[in-house]
Amino acid sequence: MSDEFFRASGIDTNAGANNVFVWCRLNGQDSHVLVGSGHVVPAGSVFPPGIKAGQFSVVFPLPFDSSSETIIVTDDKDGKNRLPGVSIMPCVIRAGAGRAMTAAPAVLSVPAPRNNSHRPN
Repeated sequence: MSDEFFRASGIDTNAGANNVFVWCRLNGQDSHVLVGSGHVVPAGSVFPPGIKAGQFSVVFPLPFDSSSETIIVTDDKDGKNRLPGVSIMPCVIRAGAGRAMTAAPAVLSVPAPRNNSHRPN
């Protein structure tokens, strides 16, 4: 795997969706290799504002000699049921303590202002 990380995100609208799988087609072949997987937000749950049933986000390393155009996301472990409307975005890599690396989305949102009502008078 390379040191490039990407994020696949979207919404799986299939009823009963539980998992998503991120695949890379190597060198234009028909076969593919699994590079990541994740869970979708389950239907019937109570969600925070902005979160939808079926939503997912998976960060994965891009294999050497591959590009984001070779990435597909499916909701089946056989890699046959390709999901439409998936966004593939590069992540910014920031070195952490020691040799650890963290992958952060390239575009980060600004946090909402804090409610200061918890401060003592």
